Amino acid sequence: RGGGGGGGGAGASRSAARCAAGSGPRWWTSLPDICSISGFPVRLLPYPPFKLHLPTEGARKLAVRLIDGSFLVLTVLSSWRFEAFGVPLSMSEIEALDTYMKRCKLGPYRLSRALELANLGTVASRQELEALRSRAARRLDVLRHVQQVRLERGEPEADEWPLP
Repeated sequence: RGGGGGGGGAGASRSAARCAAGSGPRWWTSLPDICSISGFPVRLLPYPPFKLHLPTEGARKLAVRLIDGSFLVLTVLSSWRFEAFGVPLSMSEIEALDTYMKRCKLGPYRLSRALELANLGTVASRQELEALRSRAARRLDVLRHVQQVRLERGEPEADEWPLP
């Protein structure tokens, strides 16, 4: 599993470049997909979706789900459950999500930094982690509200959204 939205080695970087390029500068805006995490239409995202690769029952290939990567990262930080669809996130996916968040300029929310702070175990690191998680929870609330309002207003085009 790996995220097409970001890095984690040279191959993943090339994959991220392809993801960003897609078939045009806003390739995702013509897709009918709904993010299975946020319930929000992928085509309305003001930034590219994250490509999450998940194992499928009885299949050798991984299924690709286009999701709101920012929503996933904020949810993981808020809940402290490093998983998507009941499957634990691998370190390569965590790194890919970090790269995605940085590339899309979606704020200072980095899963690997949160894990690093948790592992340090100092008073200062615990305080920084708590502050990061608290900011992530507030940002997730704002994101949920904005997405709900956009849907209620009749789904405006994604390029009308202010970036976070």
